[in-house]
Amino acid sequence: SDNQTLLSIGIFAEVYLVDKKIIRKAPRSGSEEHIRPIVREADIYAILGNHPRIAQCISLRRQDYVDVQYYPLGDLADYRQTNAIAPDLQSRWFQQIIEAVTFIHSHDIIHSDLALRQFFIDSDLNVRLGDFNSSQYPGHPALGYEKASHCLPRDYDMPNTVMSDLFALDSTLYELVTGVIPYHELYPVEPEEIVRSSDHTIIRARIQRQHQADCEIEARYREQRFPDVSQTFGGDVILGCWKGGLYYSRASTCSLHSNDTKHLANLVFIICCVALIDYNHHANTLDTAIQDIVPNICINR
Repeated sequence: SDNQTLLSIGIFAEVYLVDKKIIRKAPRSGSEEHIRPIVREADIYAILGNHPRIAQCISLRRQDYVDVQYYPLGDLADYRQTNAIAPDLQSRWFQQIIEAVTFIHSHDIIHSDLALRQFFIDSDLNVRLGDFNSSQYPGHPALGYEKASHCLPRDYDMPNTVMSDLFALDSTLYELVTGVIPYHELYPVEPEEIVRSSDHTIIRARIQRQHQADCEIEARYREQRFPDVSQTFGGDVILGCWKGGLYYSRASTCSLHSNDTKHLANLVFIICCVALIDYNHHANTLDTAIQDIVPNICINR
């Protein structure tokens, strides 16, 4: 039998390290609620196939569990907290994160939970995107959406979009270059005894405090109030695309077609790559360029 070590138990899955080289996700039970995310992730990996910016799936013909290559260096969020990152490596990861998201969008896949923790570091210090258990693809709506710090304010009863993913992408890039999530200071620092408490009253109070922070972040985003990125690497890219996501969300009454959203994604990617060459040089023009994309498409329909 496989040499399995239980790593974690989540809402719907148990995660194991198999033979010290494979991460296996298996449903916690036989219920549809627990099986559906596993099947979803298996489907997404089958669509994407092998790609240098995507975590390598080893179980492409199975749907009862998902096996993915184990990356000992872990995910970018943890790595960022414990290691100094040289500027050239940060720049490379910045672009590779964009490449990964652009690749999945080219296959009509919306990740729906982008964050730095979803990117893994391989042995060559390149990043790979994973964790597709909530993702959306044609005919299969997303099974969730982003945390407030990465979430485009929108009608949450509607399908997720390329632009909701791009909004989350920019919060992810913010994490990479700053080491914290947007508006991290709004979340209370809870003592260890509070976090570990099983008292229902304490748990409810902690959830309420987190909910209040979530609501405040959403309100700030709706008002186009974003963290200051003026002195941050790639800050023009991040701010421009945050605002671009809001412009798209507000322009949704234009009934944009799927080809429009792909066009938007391609334009954003091109602008991001150009800005990476000399992001300070483009600081004054990037925001205007992003703002112009959606209104022009709406006018031309």
